[in-house]
Amino acid sequence: MNRYVFIIALLTAMALLLAACGGSAPGSSSEVAQSGSEGVSAVQSITVSGDGIDGEVAFTLAELSAMPGAAYEHVYSTINNWPVAKFYAARGIRVSAVLSAAGVLDTAESVTFRSRDSYEVTLTRKQLIADAQYYFPGAAEGSGDGAEPVEPILAYEFKEGSSDMAKALPEEFCLIIGQRNHTEHTNPAFVENVGEIIISAKPPGKWQQAGIFPASGRIPAGESIKLQHPDLGLVKMYYTLDGTEPTELSAMYNPSTYQPELNKPIVFSESAVLKVLVAGFGREDSDVAVFEIEVQ
Repeated sequence: MNRYVFIIALLTAMALLLAACGGSAPGSSSEVAQSGSEGVSAVQSITVSGDGIDGEVAFTLAELSAMPGAAYEHVYSTINNWPVAKFYAARGIRVSAVLSAAGVLDTAESVTFRSRDSYEVTLTRKQLIADAQYYFPGAAEGSGDGAEPVEPILAYEFKEGSSDMAKALPEEFCLIIGQRNHTEHTNPAFVENVGEIIISAKPPGKWQQAGIFPASGRIPAGESIKLQHPDLGLVKMYYTLDGTEPTELSAMYNPSTYQPELNKPIVFSESAVLKVLVAGFGREDSDVAVFEIEVQ
């Protein structure tokens, strides 16, 4: 058989087989269309459970989208634990709308977002609902100027690394939150493929206070002090040396989980009062630890 005739016959047979099966060739326009918002979004659902809710409720994306005022879209600024600042263009459902529909908006003390592969992040009521959250257009330059209020959402369309809403693509639910200040590392709290929200009515407790090494607080001039914490990968430590109370805008001791060289010990040339605040998602900020550093 002429090879060109053979190729035409083979292509014709494949087309007939696909038509009979109701399918389409991989990468065809029909397959791409099915992977759009109507394909990915239509099957999405989320379950709300835990000791802070009576029973268990489940919502589909269609049900959530139909709720008045539930839809929300914005660009979000964030910083990861490398640390690198970047943007997310995101479109989704307000977390407050989900909690309100589940009847737990006013009673939840902490909220855990669990992915379908069991990765989870917990936020306190204050961190998730009470504290104001913002988008900082100058976050990559270390600027807090031009802040715009945003709300935490379960995004069903988003684009990491972009501030162009037109580039947001259909995805499984992703928890995306705003920054409370332009230095806050919020990216570790973004949870992709969220399938469950777990409500707790129990007080979340506080983070343990920071420790120091050497523990005596008495060092030779020019020597340094290291800050220590048993949950170093989950918290950030903020400190002052002038006797003022540290906040989350004070100097950050451990800015990186992946670049240890950025987590520099504090060098002392003279005696000082070292005050340290420990903050992290899922618990309340620690009590401020106070250390009298005596330089010999």
